[in-house]
Amino acid sequence: MVERVQNFFAQHPKLQVKALGSSTAGVEVQYYLLFDWLSIAPHREGVAFAWRPAWRGFPAFGATLTVQRVGTKTVLILEGSYDPPGGAAGRFFDRVVGRRLAARTMDAFLNQLARST
Repeated sequence: MVERVQNFFAQHPKLQVKALGSSTAGVEVQYYLLFDWLSIAPHREGVAFAWRPAWRGFPAFGATLTVQRVGTKTVLILEGSYDPPGGAAGRFFDRVVGRRLAARTMDAFLNQLARST
């Protein structure tokens, strides 16, 4: 599975992620394979990635996507963080609207990843 994720990022160095309404923002992606997780948790593999938006009003994002086999299923765990741009106004926007946009963005990203692998 991790190879599929790596292939996805190699084929998609720039992504379109959801923004406000039906708009999208272009982001450049950097990713790294997390080899050290295999020695700590041998049944897990992971990829760390980050993106930086072309538009400054959209936050940069860093995350890990780990893959773990549980019985006959594969579980993907996406953990990430971002810092809303725009100082206090950006943090207020994030509390009111931005967190829902972030969740929608992650859902769209995971769906895009699932469709391509």
